Amino acid sequence: MENFTVSQAMIKVAELEKIYRNKLYTLSDIDNCSTTYILEADNQKYVCNEPFDFKNEFELVMSLSNEIDRLKTKIAESNNTIYIDVLGQSITIQGALNRVRTMRNQKDIFETILSNAKASKSRKVDAAATSAYYKVTELNFDRKELQDLVDRMNDDLLELEFAINKANNETVITIA
Repeated sequence: MENFTVSQAMIKVAELEKIYRNKLYTLSDIDNCSTTYILEADNQKYVCNEPFDFKNEFELVMSLSNEIDRLKTKIAESNNTIYIDVLGQSITIQGALNRVRTMRNQKDIFETILSNAKASKSRKVDAAATSAYYKVTELNFDRKELQDLVDRMNDDLLELEFAINKANNETVITIA
């Protein structure tokens, strides 16, 4: 049995996934799936490629995937059962992670709107001896209100992320 904080478990998962991907790639290399040799008439073999222990590599890949699954399951279990007090309410870590993802998407869109939407007024004349007119573009929103919302979202995101990190560093999970 091992005890990890959630943060330590996430680091361990990242390390194991890196090894897993490399091993899986090596395992999938077609040259490692077969052995080529020359067999002479007197039954002497001359190996043409480096021997590869497919069985051991395969077992290691399977073992790594099981360990990754076990750790991720424990992390997910913790994220769904541990409550944190943040932004005036008590929510699970997973709920906070969901809120962070939603807020980031909204904030990105609102920032794009703020940077691209422009009000304008330009004087136009179509032809000589015709009266001038103005082409006016007005915003459908209050720029200051939207900017204030984006600023509040940035503050809330920092608070959420701080609470999540704090919980992940303090919550201990047991891996059996």
